[in-house]
Amino acid sequence: MNDTYETPPSPYWMLQFIVKHGDWIAIVCGVLPLLASVLCVAVCAITPWAIAIGLAGSAFLFLLMRAFVELVRVIVDMLLPK
Repeated sequence: MNDTYETPPSPYWMLQFIVKHGDWIAIVCGVLPLLASVLCVAVCAITPWAIAIGLAGSAFLFLLMRAFVELVRVIVDMLLPK
């Protein structure tokens, strides 16, 4: 007879993942456009203005992801059952 009881997995596992790793997700998403623009300038020999556009895109995407992570943290803290 098996007396062990396994708890079922949380239906909100993705929200818990974002709460736990959201800071790193936002940083990675913010750095990727800048790296892509530097790579395009280096490989494709396009105008260096692409780096400035990539920097602006990086800042915007980082702020957008930080806002998303904070919104998810508020939702998890206030609305989900503990």
